[in-house]
Amino acid sequence: MSEWTEIGDRTWVRRYDEWDLNVGLVVGSEGALVIDTRATTEEAEQLREHIRELTDTPVKWVVNTHAHFDHVAGNSVFTDATVYLHENAATEENLAGTTFAAAKVIDLGDRRVELLHVGNAHTSGDAVVVVPDVDVVFVGDLIEESAPPSFGEDSFPLEWPDTIEAVVGMMTAATTIVPGHGAVVDIEFARDQAIELGRVANTISTLHHAGTPLDDALKHTEDWPWPVEKLQDAIRRGYQALGAPQRPTLPLLGPG
Repeated sequence: MSEWTEIGDRTWVRRYDEWDLNVGLVVGSEGALVIDTRATTEEAEQLREHIRELTDTPVKWVVNTHAHFDHVAGNSVFTDATVYLHENAATEENLAGTTFAAAKVIDLGDRRVELLHVGNAHTSGDAVVVVPDVDVVFVGDLIEESAPPSFGEDSFPLEWPDTIEAVVGMMTAATTIVPGHGAVVDIEFARDQAIELGRVANTISTLHHAGTPLDDALKHTEDWPWPVEKLQDAIRRGYQALGAPQRPTLPLLGPG
């Protein structure tokens, strides 16, 4: 298991073997903020102990980057903290916490943390966590380093590329990016993944426009940046958004 890595002044990430999950910690003069709380209460209790090894500052805030269990199941362990998450994440998974719609600023005393919802992507409730004074951004599963982006039954494959582009547009060349899973990355990695996400969206749209039935699209092996087996939910969700494909029609021939 890895140790805490300081990626900016009083800003750490810890990458856990379980689910290859990244947890963030930001400390200010008035308290500490935790980004994601692991997949079980037992894992969260371990996280709490690991935080105590690093700092005595009390955890006053928890932010969930989205509602999937591996990021939120430990919330209840941090009994003295206010939990923040996007309103869609709270609604979809019936999670308790303080919700926000587009943006929220958390005052840590001598510094602030900004929460942003930019659009639909991995889920409808993805939150981007910005620590502006050190140019660090925690993006949750909007970006993944150790595996292809996870397209689940609640993903938005056609909208995801634009959302990533918007997030990248807020970054600088020096921004440190913490994905939900895997190693810390830079803006070039994020741009490359945005291009790959765009290829997925474009291929789905092209197949649909050509009148390709869903069953055939699910077996299509060309033009994808990742194995089609990893994209089954992406294709289904894309087709669902686009509606039933129509067979292309030829124009009627005029008189010879």
